[in-house]
Amino acid sequence: MINYYHILGVSPNATEAEIKAAYKAKAISYHPDKHDGDKNMEELFKQVNEAYQTLSNSYKRSNHDMMLKYGNVASTVVHSTYGRRYSHETRQHYVPQMSNWKATAYAFLFAFTIALIMKTGMYIADEYRARERAELLAGRRSIFSKVKTAHDRGNLNESLHLLSDLGHFWPEERDMRDFKDLLLIEIKDKGDRLLAEGKFEMAISHYDLLKDYSVSNTISYLKKIAMAYQGMGEIGKALEVFQMMHLYGYRTTSFYLEMGLLFEEGMQDLDKALNYYKIGADLASSEYEVTIGSAYPIVINSSMVPTSHYQIYMKVAETHLKLGQYREAIDAVAWTKEIWKDSLFQYQIEAESFRAMGQRSAMRNTIASAKLINPDFSLPSD
Repeated sequence: MINYYHILGVSPNATEAEIKAAYKAKAISYHPDKHDGDKNMEELFKQVNEAYQTLSNSYKRSNHDMMLKYGNVASTVVHSTYGRRYSHETRQHYVPQMSNWKATAYAFLFAFTIALIMKTGMYIADEYRARERAELLAGRRSIFSKVKTAHDRGNLNESLHLLSDLGHFWPEERDMRDFKDLLLIEIKDKGDRLLAEGKFEMAISHYDLLKDYSVSNTISYLKKIAMAYQGMGEIGKALEVFQMMHLYGYRTTSFYLEMGLLFEEGMQDLDKALNYYKIGADLASSEYEVTIGSAYPIVINSSMVPTSHYQIYMKVAETHLKLGQYREAIDAVAWTKEIWKDSLFQYQIEAESFRAMGQRSAMRNTIASAKLINPDFSLPSD
């Protein structure tokens, strides 16, 4: 095999620039035009070109280097002296055919060995990971077995905690993920049953299990928590839950009515109760203006509004009365009597407010209007 590095007179570590420079020098030196068609120079010129074409191509150069390393290479030296002939090795352009086959076989065997080693390593690594995954899955399945045992004993708390310790479920564990979803629903439903049965403390213990899951961010869940605390007499905690609902953006007339009731009945704080009642009443009025228009006080009637709106308007008036704000109480029912024409409670508030203010004539007129609805209407005694 010809050693192209020797032909160009460069080392095997020569850079592309060095190879190109050597080629140009040799090509100029051996160009046939300079030697009057000398066949030896023409042959040298061809080999210089062949050497450059090989060594300037990275792929061909790599193959050439491998053949040099593993094949039987005949050293070739190019002499620049005009008229000198190649040595015996130079004139033999090719190694005997058998040597080429050996070099090719060695190169193939080397590449095959490397590939086999890499493939074997990858197989061993895959087998190790598969075995490790199988062991982990088996361990998690063992925990899941304890989860189901705890559930069968009725210990939902332990069952949920064991499941939670498993963290994210793997694709092979779909049944475990489904079990957890059903378990959360079961805990919620049991808490709802306990709440309905008046077992508030037990209901809270079940609701608390859900606090780290998405269900705990729902308004329905928070309202039930608040109801349970209220049932236990824990009004402060119930109010904390309502305030959290408010932070979540929950703002309805019913919500402000419930907040007001907590302050009025639970905390005996009429001022704060009135504040929430008025917010709810204003919210209801703004809804009328949006849906009906600015003329809503004239056209609105009881069939157009929910019961919670009547309740909160009456609470505003009643709380004003309890706080001794009689004129405000009278103003609060002035227009509601046109919506709920048959409601005697608003007539009672108005009549009691006039009586407290010493306006007996106005009180009697209100009582007379109420008796047109119900002849048996009368004020509680002083």
